[in-house]
Amino acid sequence: MSNQTVNVKEHSSIEIRGVDMIPENERNSKASNVFYVLCGSQFAFGIMAIGSLPIVFGLGWWAAFWAMTLGLAIGSIVIGPLAILSQRTGTNGALASGAHFGVKGRVIGSVLNIVIAVGFYALMVWTGAQAFVAGGHRLFGWSEGIGTLLIGCVIISLITATVAIMGHKVVVLFEKIGTWFVGSIVILSLFTFASQFDVSYKGGQYLLGGFWPTWVLAMLVVASVPISYAPFVGDYSRYIPNRHSSKKLTGATSLGMFVGCWLAMVPASYMMSTVKDLSTPFVTGIIGGSPSWWVLPITLAGIFGSLPNGGLCLYSAGLSLETLGWKLKRVTTTIIMTVVGFLLVFIGVLDVSDMMQLIDAFVIIIIVGVSPWLAINLVGHYLVKGRYKPLDLHNSSPSSSYWYSNGFNIPAVISWTIGLIVGLLFTSSSIYTARSYMMLAEST
Repeated sequence: MSNQTVNVKEHSSIEIRGVDMIPENERNSKASNVFYVLCGSQFAFGIMAIGSLPIVFGLGWWAAFWAMTLGLAIGSIVIGPLAILSQRTGTNGALASGAHFGVKGRVIGSVLNIVIAVGFYALMVWTGAQAFVAGGHRLFGWSEGIGTLLIGCVIISLITATVAIMGHKVVVLFEKIGTWFVGSIVILSLFTFASQFDVSYKGGQYLLGGFWPTWVLAMLVVASVPISYAPFVGDYSRYIPNRHSSKKLTGATSLGMFVGCWLAMVPASYMMSTVKDLSTPFVTGIIGGSPSWWVLPITLAGIFGSLPNGGLCLYSAGLSLETLGWKLKRVTTTIIMTVVGFLLVFIGVLDVSDMMQLIDAFVIIIIVGVSPWLAINLVGHYLVKGRYKPLDLHNSSPSSSYWYSNGFNIPAVISWTIGLIVGLLFTSSSIYTARSYMMLAEST
């Protein structure tokens, strides 16, 4: 009885820590929690919609399967070691990146984190609300108009905001529930759609005109999901004691990312291949194509699945806003990010084209912005052999070991800028932007 009381109190209290260094005596998390966070946050229709893209791009079932498997493996392996950075420094990824970018140069990671977090948050709320509308229409005959969609957005936004404000332990709790509850429904859906599935499905017209360009595109788009979590990983590994194995933490990070994405995206492609019209939005397609007896479970999965991911995004955005130097507490910055995120959702409800532009923007940033940021942090971590001075990361003055040149590590900033520019040049000059992003928007 006493243990239950302690656990309830533990999960009901608001986290008092922000981006300040977590003392060793307060680090009571473990690698398995990082696994659950990264695994549970993938069972959201917004993430699954990205997993359906290989089919939407025109690939057959087996081609899509291997594109997803390889892309997710690459992305998941790459972000694993990044978890050690926050374990060693006791703070979130954006602020910890100051060790390699400078105590002022860390703003790069903070801005990337905020933009991606808010973008994903809007996508999670929007697709969760779409499930609310589509499921409500089939179950109860509710209107499929903007009013119902907006009600769904408000409900999901309020719950995700509460989870994010409560902080680390409540976010982890929701991720664990999401892993088992939503994950089970998603996996069981494989059997539900089995009668409509054709393992020899050959696909349709290739998006880029040929098999290999389209296959590589699908692999890269899917790989961008694990890579997009690079700024978020440290939010949870900072609570791992330094005495715990870094190798175990790295493995739990990569495995949680891969297992969650794979178990969400493969079923998404599986179900999407059964939809006759591939221009049908993913959420509408799978709920509309479900047997009547499965509409309630798949609707609950769509609604509840958006909560862990949405809460994770708001929580991370609040922490990163705090790193920008404003003297605001984590709860305050999280509330600010909630308001900003909901405004974007509201704009998307009223004007779908703006929501599509939002999705376009953050997917581009994932690919061209986060990749070089991630690489620089990994190289920097290797060069310093994982040894840091955590307190100096919070010292934005010339006395900090990470002051470099007026607070910026010029070689790191230049390297990141070059990577960003080169990425944008390729993105803006290829068919990738013009057509694949349009398909991404249409599929969600």
